[in-house]
Amino acid sequence: MIPNSCIKIRTSKFPLLDGEEAEIVNENMYGKAVCRYLESKLPEETVEVLFYCSEDWGWWMEIKLNNFVMGLCIYSDPNAEGDPESYAIIPSIDSDRKWSWSRFRKVDVSKDVLNIIDKVVSIFEKDNDVEEVTRHDDFPY
Repeated sequence: MIPNSCIKIRTSKFPLLDGEEAEIVNENMYGKAVCRYLESKLPEETVEVLFYCSEDWGWWMEIKLNNFVMGLCIYSDPNAEGDPESYAIIPSIDSDRKWSWSRFRKVDVSKDVLNIIDKVVSIFEKDNDVEEVTRHDDFPY
C-alpha cells in the first residue's frame, strides 16, 4: 500500500439505509450511507464521483480528479453488530507506480492518490459528527 493512504473513521453518522441489506452481496458489508455522503461532499473538493456500487467485499466508489481516475473501497467494520460505527476507506491503487501505456513505462501515481485521500480526510475532519479520523499504511481491520 501507499503509506498513509488508508483511512479509518469512527462515527454513528452512517447507519444502515433502508433496502441496503438487499443490495449487499455478503453479510455485514455496509457503506452505502458513506457513499451517499461522499457523493455530496467530494464535488466541493473538485473531485467528481462517477458512480458507486455494492461489491462482495464492500462498496466501490469510482472518482475522478482532473484526468486521474481511481476507486475508493469502502468497508464497514466486519465485526459490527447492527449499525456499523467504524468504516475503512482505502484507495483502489495500492502501489505508488502504475503502468502507463501512453508513456510506455511505469509512472509515480502516489501524489495523485494521496491528494485524493487528503481531500477525503479533510471532508471527514470538518464534520463534527465524525468522532475519529485516522490514517494507516494498510487495511485497518
